[in-house]
Amino acid sequence: MSRTLDLLAGAGLLDEAATAAELARTEASRGRGNRRVSASLRARGVGEKDAAKAVAGVGGEDESARLRAALAKKSRSLGEGLTPVSRSRKLFDHLVRRGFDPGAVRDALREKGDPTDDDPL
Repeated sequence: MSRTLDLLAGAGLLDEAATAAELARTEASRGRGNRRVSASLRARGVGEKDAAKAVAGVGGEDESARLRAALAKKSRSLGEGLTPVSRSRKLFDHLVRRGFDPGAVRDALREKGDPTDDDPL
């Protein structure tokens, strides 16, 4: 088995870095943040260095766009009967679970005009 794997790797048919990069692009295209993308790669057995490189290849500016898109999508799906604070908390929790940085989520909520727990009532 290992001989076969060595032969495939020698022929350039097994490339963990390229596989990690493709998996990272796929996860990111599903609206997930870099933290979730990295965790998914690590759960699939991708090495730490290859996972970090793949996540870096997806791009930080790209993550901001994904965050804004996920925020807009989730905002549309929430019911109208929520208080602004309750709505904001639901959005925050959802986006953090999707793998976005809590600070970036807070900033995006503020930019959108939604209250955050840090804002005075």
